Amino acid sequence: MLSWWRALRAIAALNVCLWLAVLQFAPVSGVYAHLHLALSGVYVLVCAYRSIFPRVDLERLVVVDTHLSSIFLGRTAATIAEICFAFQLGLLVHQLAAHAGMPAVQKAAWAIPLFMVIAQAFCWHSVLTLNHITQAVESSLWAAGFSWMAILLGVIAFSSGGWVQAVALLGIVGAAGFVAYVLSVDVPMYCRRYREGRARGLVYMRLDEGARDAWHRRVHSGSWVAWKADALWLTPYFSVGVWASIAMVCVPGL
Repeated sequence: MLSWWRALRAIAALNVCLWLAVLQFAPVSGVYAHLHLALSGVYVLVCAYRSIFPRVDLERLVVVDTHLSSIFLGRTAATIAEICFAFQLGLLVHQLAAHAGMPAVQKAAWAIPLFMVIAQAFCWHSVLTLNHITQAVESSLWAAGFSWMAILLGVIAFSSGGWVQAVALLGIVGAAGFVAYVLSVDVPMYCRRYREGRARGLVYMRLDEGARDAWHRRVHSGSWVAWKADALWLTPYFSVGVWASIAMVCVPGL
């Protein structure tokens, strides 16, 4: 458990250094690059914070028992960061479509973050009520957003060439991998937890009760058994996800 947490913190430090290196040395120019840089900066910092103070929202599980590990505080930061990342994804497709001269795809690109912004409402519902089924809905909406992204990137790849096509194809692979993971690991895990909660008679909280509970209650645990299942998604979230966010800064603008 401690080794995993140390690894998260090391990755967080690396990510901050990578973002600063891009800020200092990468040829960041144009509206797209500056927007990506700002959005990525938020995502990098929030992921670093969450790596230092890991938590599992519905279980109220924390590694460090401090107010900075507050479920409510962490979820608020995560919401902001995930919306930033979602807009980066839409911006990337918009950017590639602009290079390919495809205005219809540019417009369609903004549906990508829309899926993910709506997902935040379901996420908050699950966090406040302790109902895992809406967490499964949230993950499904992320999968839907990435699926739509893959479709649009496929259209771009089919109609372009050179580096634009290469980036689009790479994005398709990444999006398809994410969708496969979410539908095979995350959604089944949350559905299983929902069924287990129903079986033991779990009483769901009202939203106001859940808000107070999420602000104050924390279950401290350093047991790997308690963290193992969620470490499977937390680790790539704080590593591969952040690297993708930083990499989008470096995609050439117009």
